[in-house]
Amino acid sequence: MRTASIDLNLLAALDALLAERNVTRAGRRLGLSQPAMSEALARLRRHFGDQLLVRVGNNYELTPLGVGLRATSAAAMQLVEQTFTAAQGFDPASCEREFVLLASDYAAAVLGPPLMRALRQASPVARLRLDQLPADDPAGTAPGRPRPPDGVVLPRSLAPAGMPGTTLFSDRWVCLAAADNPAVRGGLTVETLAALPWVVHQDVRAHHPVLADLRARGLSPQARFSVGGFRLLPELVRGTDHLCLIQERLATRVAGPELRVLEVPFDLPPVVETLWWDPAHTHDPSHRWLRDLVAGAARELTGAPGPGAPPNQSCKARPPARTLSPGKRRSQND
Repeated sequence: MRTASIDLNLLAALDALLAERNVTRAGRRLGLSQPAMSEALARLRRHFGDQLLVRVGNNYELTPLGVGLRATSAAAMQLVEQTFTAAQGFDPASCEREFVLLASDYAAAVLGPPLMRALRQASPVARLRLDQLPADDPAGTAPGRPRPPDGVVLPRSLAPAGMPGTTLFSDRWVCLAAADNPAVRGGLTVETLAALPWVVHQDVRAHHPVLADLRARGLSPQARFSVGGFRLLPELVRGTDHLCLIQERLATRVAGPELRVLEVPFDLPPVVETLWWDPAHTHDPSHRWLRDLVAGAARELTGAPGPGAPPNQSCKARPPARTLSPGKRRSQND
């Protein structure tokens, strides 16, 4: 089929319909009335010889062809946007697109608030979605994703192959324990770490820095309970005899009368959160703007001055934060 015979307006309609799975919401997304969107759906159904969307109860679901087209239509729309904005200056005030970042619940909780403020100040219409990192595909590059992410926030130690990145902020590991746990009244020792049971995050279970260190010392720590989110760890430690390892910036947000932030009694490598992106986005004006926005939010978090290098500078870990006294925590987040 020759592309000259295709109405490319239908590509935008297809992308919106497959993403929203609702004619009214798809029309609202494109600024079209419901009758106009219904007509676009009818034309798409004739073109593909498939219903694309079928009603199931009170909702619409995608047909198998619709599911297959969702990823390709999103990628095609992205290429169209890049093609027609390549020679233009990027104007955030008129950018109505939705950017997608993948991040852990920890990174979203820490970076999310300053990023929300930065986005609100930078653009009245641009949207940003923070999606959870898929456990089986942290970089979000597996085939079949509804849309490739615009960026991925991952520790530098988990650098995705072939992706450029820029350092956002560093953090360090501390332990959380219930405040009424008598075993930690005097702080933590290596023996206490080995004797008490642990709740661990699934993503670091295999390479848990404390447990690995204890095993290297010939000890056998107990870690039989794991969860899928860092923000769940404090709730499972509260009121129990368990310990958990957690990032200090998150620990200071959740610790209170029922939880104690405790110093690990040996040195651990810092967590260096990094923004990674597909090399194809490196010179795209909208993605450069997004990377600057995320980096600016991270500078607000750390109180660091503006960067002296472009956003795609090579990643370098910052030095770890100063040491806490056992059993005490900072009054500030960083």
